[in-house]
Amino acid sequence: MAIKFAFSTVACPEWTLEQAAAKAKEMGYAGLELRTLGEGAGAIACDPSLMDTQKVRDILGEHDIEPVCLATSLCMHYRNHGLAHQAIWQAKQYLTMAAEIGCPAVRIFGHEVEPGEARRDVIQRIASHVAPLAQIAGDLGIRLLFENAGSINRAKEWWWLFNQIQHPMMGLSWNVANAACAGEGPAVSVPALNSRIALAKVKDTIVGEGAGYLPLGEGNIEIEQFINRLLGIGYDGYVVVEWDRVWFPNLTPAEEYLPQARETLQGWIDVINEQIEKAQVKINKRLAKEAPKKRAELVAK
Repeated sequence: MAIKFAFSTVACPEWTLEQAAAKAKEMGYAGLELRTLGEGAGAIACDPSLMDTQKVRDILGEHDIEPVCLATSLCMHYRNHGLAHQAIWQAKQYLTMAAEIGCPAVRIFGHEVEPGEARRDVIQRIASHVAPLAQIAGDLGIRLLFENAGSINRAKEWWWLFNQIQHPMMGLSWNVANAACAGEGPAVSVPALNSRIALAKVKDTIVGEGAGYLPLGEGNIEIEQFINRLLGIGYDGYVVVEWDRVWFPNLTPAEEYLPQARETLQGWIDVINEQIEKAQVKINKRLAKEAPKKRAELVAK
């Protein structure tokens, strides 16, 4: 299966789910990352928490658009037992919602290392909070995906956490821009995390300049290299375009930005595949030239 494209509904907070699904299909996207702010929050018109789960399933099915991930705001770093218990309880509800929608994954965060805390202690606490959720996710057939954000953005920390959890339904939604802002490029992240990357998230900016979000390819996030590295490990999942208009409403409207983003991504993939094909042709030619010599050597023996 080839890489497919989706966009997060943070790009289109004013669209209904019907509009988002229809426009996704029209623009050549195969899926949607469904962002939810929780029951009662009205900032995103297509928030699945605001409607019946069967209706969500029906609308997406009518437009042949896959629900890629139910993206929540939940964090698992809390020291406060009350806050931790609430986050775990909410995560269980979202896992159930995802199962009813037919969505294969739920996104959560690790998020913060609080002042005075050792990073290892925080990661161990996150692992302990998420362990019972992993079992529920397994029972429902839903993957629970951490996204690198906040204080925890580098591959090494996530590699260590996942080694503690050791559960097949746990994975990563890897945000290449967040890693870049922490000083880590895809040449480090992708080989280190490999099959733990279940979802790839892309957006562009100029790190260190506060330039805000830019069209893909106009910043200095190594997105093309990210795609190249993903192909190198055999990744065949979704690449999700993130365009944060929920929090930055003055960004270019989704109907203008999203088609260009998809075209840019597809262009990079086409170039990479062409390079792979050319390299394979060279290898085949070399092998063809060497074959008669090797046969002659075997006959001589």
